[in-house]
Amino acid sequence: MGELQYYAGIDIGGSNIKYGIIDSTGKILVREQKPARADKGATPLLHLITNIAENLLLHAAENEYPINWLGIGSPGTIDNLTGTVNGRCPNIPGWVGTEIGAHLKDHLNMPVYVDNDANAMALAEFRFGAAKRFRSVLCITVGTGIGGGIIIDGQLWRGAHFSAGEVGHIIIDYKGKPCRCGNIGCLEAYCSSQAILNRARSKLKDGMSEMLKSVLNGDPDNLTIKKLFAAARKSDETALEIVEETATILGAGLSGLVNVLNPQAIIFGGGVVDGGAGFIEIVGAEIRKRAFPSATEKLRILKAELGNDAGFIGAGLLGEHKSKRQ
Repeated sequence: MGELQYYAGIDIGGSNIKYGIIDSTGKILVREQKPARADKGATPLLHLITNIAENLLLHAAENEYPINWLGIGSPGTIDNLTGTVNGRCPNIPGWVGTEIGAHLKDHLNMPVYVDNDANAMALAEFRFGAAKRFRSVLCITVGTGIGGGIIIDGQLWRGAHFSAGEVGHIIIDYKGKPCRCGNIGCLEAYCSSQAILNRARSKLKDGMSEMLKSVLNGDPDNLTIKKLFAAARKSDETALEIVEETATILGAGLSGLVNVLNPQAIIFGGGVVDGGAGFIEIVGAEIRKRAFPSATEKLRILKAELGNDAGFIGAGLLGEHKSKRQ
């Protein structure tokens, strides 16, 4: 093995900003997070990220971790050539149009690479996590939203205009539910954490089991994803029904993508997946039921291994996976 390399990454979320430093073996040397307070808007958020970046690089210098670039993972469609948010970012008001890369380069005087947060997660799992044994992988995050990162023959596929991987906006019902993106019938409108909770609360108004009554103090509004999946793991009938329904919809929506991309593996991460209760197994069974046998015969369906660290780890790796046009 060659000399150790060091990577610094920042993962911007609607709720929290996670950031850290890793080395080229995957060892995490620094791991921190701060509330994003994204509801305050784009300018305060950009100032906060700048402050985090300066402190992170100062820490690296003090500990003699040579950092050659800073990587940033952000929600939205990201022009990774310029580091600009080009579109679709409902969780951060005013974020579209923000020139993250240019701003940070000016302040830090070093290369800065910016990409979509799901792309960063895919890079992390590909390098150090569940996808490291494969060359063609689809990474899916299921949580507040549904995102995706696509690795084809060892390369991150961003698409012609940087919007590849938006699996949450596959249309599964052309007359379906409205989605936060402005379209209707998107996969995200049925399988995101909020969509799951809305469907669950609607069912619980017709009555709930003694287990759920106890957990929720008799009020469906007290339901959370963690409580729902905990009840499902204890075989609560209603909770299991909702988990199975969600997983089946997700599997059906992804089956066409498996036919199109024919990946070696699908890696699932995010808060919904972390709930367990057989969720990934049901998704996998539905994909195998609906996609071509030739596409599923050797397909591996796995849980992500890096958890909440994947975003900043993958962001740190962006300098090695920058667009070839740069």
